[in-house]
Amino acid sequence: MPRRSGKRQVAATSTVVERESRIKRGPKWGYLVVALLCSAVLSYVGYSQGLFDGLLAQPTEVEEPGTAVDPLPEGPGEDPEPPPTLLAPMETALRARALYLTMDTAGTPSRMASIMGYVRGHEGLNSFVIDIKDNNGRVPAKPPENVPSKPGGYSHVPALVEVLADQGYYMIARVVAFQDPYRATNAPERAIRRPDGSLWRDRDGRLWLNPYDEQNWEFVRDVALWAVDMGFHEIQLDYVRFPDSAQGLERSGSVLMPGAENYETRGDCIKAFLDYMSEALKDKAYLSADIFGFATIAADDMGIGHKWEQLADSVDFMCPMVYPSHYYNPGIYGFQVPEAHPYEVVYKAMEEALERGQGLRAKVRPWLQDFSMRIKYGPAEVEAQIKAVFDRGIETYLLWNPANSYTDGVDYAHEVGGAAEPE
Repeated sequence: MPRRSGKRQVAATSTVVERESRIKRGPKWGYLVVALLCSAVLSYVGYSQGLFDGLLAQPTEVEEPGTAVDPLPEGPGEDPEPPPTLLAPMETALRARALYLTMDTAGTPSRMASIMGYVRGHEGLNSFVIDIKDNNGRVPAKPPENVPSKPGGYSHVPALVEVLADQGYYMIARVVAFQDPYRATNAPERAIRRPDGSLWRDRDGRLWLNPYDEQNWEFVRDVALWAVDMGFHEIQLDYVRFPDSAQGLERSGSVLMPGAENYETRGDCIKAFLDYMSEALKDKAYLSADIFGFATIAADDMGIGHKWEQLADSVDFMCPMVYPSHYYNPGIYGFQVPEAHPYEVVYKAMEEALERGQGLRAKVRPWLQDFSMRIKYGPAEVEAQIKAVFDRGIETYLLWNPANSYTDGVDYAHEVGGAAEPE
């Protein structure tokens, strides 16, 4: 199939409404007291015993992450080391079907109990994406000294991760890379700044780290390695890009981002960062990157560093945010109102992604829409997106609802293939 023309981009960076701007801030939950009872029993103070009994007694149907390694025979005069292994087999990662959870949800007993009840009542779900560094620069628990971040007050979240991983759930840590108001405020020399040295804010008032600054790379790496120590099987980088509203300002000298002289394009910088992260996580965890859905169409990096072919050899999974509500422009994929055609939009986006990724390292794992904007989305619309993914031969996907209030009655279990290409 011929490559799509750059004319199809339709001013992506100025028209697409970013998923991030709709994140709802949850209520201010009080700090939770944590107890670690013995080395074999992990529990939350405040959780009902029934919830933990359920976690420990009802394994999911996905295969158990991790592979056993037979001990090596000892050679004379040396201590053999087992070969490094990933925390989960790739077959498990390729079939992950996940719900996104904020750290507030993961850290609040009543909300987590509700989520687990939902998962058990909907066949097919086997994975979670949990915030480990969110858009506010928060981390759930007190971080190690090399991760200067704001603790969110949920020190038992690492225990939850361990329990869920032990039960066979595939665990993905969402790490927000370059949008971080906490670090920007406390280390302003690492942030995007104005010529007078003050902190630059995007059109929504948010602070950003300078993606060119390799000390920020080291910081994100340390967060990721901390998440691996918690038991996560995969690190997912979000906001792994430049702010779109800074592009013209950078050219005019209205913002300062030292290090830009080392790269020809913003895409070159993001690729170098992903290569750095990939090497840091080698044999420890898989690496994925959240990218704009328009990256499946755009001919360039859209000014934010997201060009499919440029990044897809640097990660294990590319996660395009193909929410039908975000395709505002009439005519995208041939529809006057793309949001009204969830199956067709996702199917065609997956078609584009698979075509552009041929021969490259990354597999495709899309973010799908379980929220409403101009058109009310219910079970039929959510299922239509999932079916489109499976009909394109992809068995893995992520569900996004910023409030973690997922649609009831959705059939998450589908079979691959079997549908004709939509008109």
